[in-house]
Amino acid sequence: MRTRSRYMVVLLLACLLSAPAPLLSQSASARFEQGLLKENAEGTLDEAIVIFKGIADDKAADPAVRAKAQLHVGICYEKLGNAQARGAYERVIADFPKQASEVAAARDRLAALTAGPRGTSSLPTLRLVWSGANVDPLGAISPDGRLLAYVDWNTGDLAVRDLRLGQSHTITNKGGNWKTDDYAFSPRWSPDGKRLAYYWYQGKGEVNELRLADQSGKNVRVLYSSPRAERREVNPVGWFPDGSALLGAVYRRGYATEIVRVSLDNGEISPVWKVGLIGASRVCLSPDGRYVAFDAPPDSESLNTDVFVMPASGGRPVPVVSGPYDDRLLDWTPDGRRVLVASNRSGAYDAWSVQVDGGRAEGSPLLLRKDVGMVFPIGFSPDGSYYFAPDLGVRDVVLVDWNVESRKAASAPVLATEHFSGSTRLPAWSPDGRKLAYLVDHGFLRPADARLRIHDMETGAERTLVDVNGSVYSLSWSPDGNSVAMTVSRAQSASVCRVLDVTSGKLIRQFASPRKGESVFNFVWSAEGDVVYYVAMAFGSRTTLLRHDLRTGDEVTLYTGGAGVPIDIALSPDGRHVAVAHARRVILIAATGGEPHELVSEAVGRRAADTLAWSPDGKYVYFGRQLQELQGAIRLYRVAVAGGAPDDLNFEIGEELRFRPDGRRLAFTRLEGEAQKLRGEIWVMENFLPLAKEAPAASAQKVKK
Repeated sequence: MRTRSRYMVVLLLACLLSAPAPLLSQSASARFEQGLLKENAEGTLDEAIVIFKGIADDKAADPAVRAKAQLHVGICYEKLGNAQARGAYERVIADFPKQASEVAAARDRLAALTAGPRGTSSLPTLRLVWSGANVDPLGAISPDGRLLAYVDWNTGDLAVRDLRLGQSHTITNKGGNWKTDDYAFSPRWSPDGKRLAYYWYQGKGEVNELRLADQSGKNVRVLYSSPRAERREVNPVGWFPDGSALLGAVYRRGYATEIVRVSLDNGEISPVWKVGLIGASRVCLSPDGRYVAFDAPPDSESLNTDVFVMPASGGRPVPVVSGPYDDRLLDWTPDGRRVLVASNRSGAYDAWSVQVDGGRAEGSPLLLRKDVGMVFPIGFSPDGSYYFAPDLGVRDVVLVDWNVESRKAASAPVLATEHFSGSTRLPAWSPDGRKLAYLVDHGFLRPADARLRIHDMETGAERTLVDVNGSVYSLSWSPDGNSVAMTVSRAQSASVCRVLDVTSGKLIRQFASPRKGESVFNFVWSAEGDVVYYVAMAFGSRTTLLRHDLRTGDEVTLYTGGAGVPIDIALSPDGRHVAVAHARRVILIAATGGEPHELVSEAVGRRAADTLAWSPDGKYVYFGRQLQELQGAIRLYRVAVAGGAPDDLNFEIGEELRFRPDGRRLAFTRLEGEAQKLRGEIWVMENFLPLAKEAPAASAQKVKK
C-alpha cells in the first residue's frame, strides 16, 4: 500500500509539472479547494500535499492563498505523523511574514510539536500524532513515551511505530498477508521498554497464546498456551514493576471476566479476581503494581459502568467512581495517585480524575477537560501526556436505485433518513417494500444504547419501535410483514432472537440457542414464516448455521465453519436454498440440509460483512469484497447460481446489502472513517494534569470539614 501510494504521488506530480495540465490552469483558490477535498473528505493526504505544495510554490498566485496552502502542507504531514511537518510550518513563518493569521497558526502548531519540559505551559492542548489507514486504536505507549506498539491489521502482525519520526517496523512476520488466520492483540511494554507481552492467536492449531518478544522479534517465548476450545484467552494488561509477572485479563465476548497474575518464571496463572458474567471493559495495573482498576456495570440490568479499585494481591473491589452515569476507565496517572476516567456526568463525555489513596477514593471526581468524547484509551507517557484514539466510525443507511437489466446503479446513493446522521445501520425491507427498518446506535464504543426505527418509504414518516438494551446483530421482517425479528446480545446474559409486533413494538416471542454460551447472529425467515435460519457462535467454538422450527423448537445444523469466523447468510426467494458467505467463499446449501455447493472459491480481496443478497428472480447471488487497491472500499460482485465466474459490477457499496423485494432499489450501510478502516487517528492530551495537582487535596479537605 505504501509503495503504491508513493508511486501515485510521483505520477501525479509528473502530471502537474508536464505541459499545460488543466489543474495548473485553474485558479489558486480552486486548486486550494481541491486540496481541502483531498485532505478532509477523501483522506488522501499524499495527494493533498502535492496540490498544496504546487500552490505554495506558484509565485504568480495570491500570497494569502499560498500561505494557507503551505500551512496545510504542514497539517497533512502532521496527520501522517511525518517529521516534515515542522519544516513546513517553519516555511510559513519565513516565506509569508505578512500573512498574520497563517503565521500565528504555524507558530501554534510548532509549539504543540515541540516537546518542552512539563509545566512550561499551563494551557491544556490536544495534538494529533498519527493519522491514516494503518492506525490501530488499541495500542500501547512505551515507558519513555517515544514508541507505540500496535497491530497492523493489514496482516495481523505486531508492529512498533516511532511517533517522533513517523516510522514503523513489524515485530512478527506473517509474510505480509492473511493467508493464515494468526494475529496479535493487546501488546504491553515491559518496565524497561525492551520487551513486549502480547496475545497471539495461532489459527492453524486454533490455539491461544500469551507471548513475550523483544523489538527484533527474534527472541519469542510462549509464556502460556491453551486450545481455543478451553475458552481461556489470556491478554496482558500490564507488567508488575519488578518484571516478575504480568497482570492478565481473560476475555469472553469482548469483556474481561477474570483478572489473573501470570508468572514470567514458569507461566503459572494465579487468580486475582473473577469479574463474573458482566465483565469489565478495561483493566489497568497501577504504576507501583499494588492496585488494579477496572470498569464494569454495577448490576446485570445497567447499561452504564462504574470504576473499581482492588489490591493486586487479591481482595474485594471498591467503587471509586460511581453514580447514575457512565464512567469509563482510561488509566492510572503516572504518579499512581489518581485514576483518569471518561464520564458523561455533565452530559457529554469529559475527562475526570479521582484521587485514590490506599485503594479508596479521596474526595470527589475533578473535571480536567470537557468534550473528550468516548475514546479508545492507549495510555500515559512518563511526562503525563495521555494518548487516545477517537471513534471515527460513521455509518449511514443509504439507498440506490438499481437497474436490473443493465446491472448498474440508476442514481447516486442518498441517505435513507435525515435522522441520526452517522449512526444508522442494518437496513431491512418490509415484504411489500413500503417500509424500511433500521437500527440507530452510537458506534463501536457504546453499541448497547440502541433503538429500532421504522421508516415509511411513501410518506417519509418515522417512528421508534423499541429502545434496545443490548447489541443488535441482525434485523429481519416476517413474511407477513406483521413483525420484525432482531438478534440481541448482552455481555451479562445469553444472546436471544426477539420477535416484535411491528405496530406496538411488544415482544411476541423470543428464543436463544439451546447450546450453552452461544451467541445468535445473522437471522432470516423462511417464506412460510414457521422456520428461521440463524448463525450461532460461541467463544472457542466453530461457527454454525442452524435451521430452527418455531413450532416445535427443533434445530438442524446445516453448516459448520471455523472457530470465530463469521458466516453471512441469505435465503433464496423460493426458500429452497441458503447462500452462505464464509471466509472468502460463497456456497449454496439446501434449506433442508445436505452437501454444500461452492459458487465462489477464494474470491478476490477480503470478505465484506453481511454483504450478501439474492436477485429477486433467484438466478444470482450478489456479494461484496473489500479491495486493497480501492483503499478498503467494498465492490459489488454477482455470481450465477447455475455456475460460472463472478461478474465485477464495478460499483462501490457498503455492508449489510439488502435488495427491495422488486429488485429496483438497494439499501446498504455506507461506512466511513474508522468504520471502513480507511482512517484512524491517535491524539495526545498534554498539560492537563498539572491543573489537578492541588485541587484533589482541597476537595479532600472540604469533605473532612
